[in-house]
Amino acid sequence: MSGLATLDRTLADTADRDSWLQVHERVIGSSTAGKFAKRSSVETYVRQILAPRTFSGNGSTERGNLWEPALLAAAGASPNSLFIHHPDQPRFGATVDGTKRTADGFAIVETKTKNNRIVSSPTPYEVRQLAWQLYCIPEAVRAEWWWGEIVEDPRSPDGWRLRRPPQHLVFERDHPAIVLATDLIVPIAHDVLAALNAAALAEVPF
Repeated sequence: MSGLATLDRTLADTADRDSWLQVHERVIGSSTAGKFAKRSSVETYVRQILAPRTFSGNGSTERGNLWEPALLAAAGASPNSLFIHHPDQPRFGATVDGTKRTADGFAIVETKTKNNRIVSSPTPYEVRQLAWQLYCIPEAVRAEWWWGEIVEDPRSPDGWRLRRPPQHLVFERDHPAIVLATDLIVPIAHDVLAALNAAALAEVPF
């Protein structure tokens, strides 16, 4: 069982994919919040949320899922499958990849697989994702961002191998990038949610 179950704010479990997808359609998750880059683009974000979504993954996402357990193991983290909502807003939520016990509580762990790329830090989108996860789970003391750089290798069982050992960065809640991202995305999320509620009441013709 995920360590986040004790928070008693579970919306869904990815183990039940259909149920998770139904709930996810009604909640602003970290993948959506990560796209919130401009407050002037609220209408665009609302349209994107309301538009039919058919993406079911590609080779990159499949490799990410394949390598996630190894990255979590490298982090010393337990996997998480629960979609957890914010303490005060059940339509703000996040499904973090894992959690890790620390001396002062627990950290959330996010993993990324980088295909044929060398990176040194998360993208702005990925920072916004982390900020959203920390916002939705205020009990977490920090976030750890772990990544694996994989390269094609026909000698490997799945055709890919790690270019170097998994890397990671630690983001405290007061990290400037997290603070800046939180200050940006949270107001946008409230504006988007208000617009979605208005659209549901047919007050705004999105």
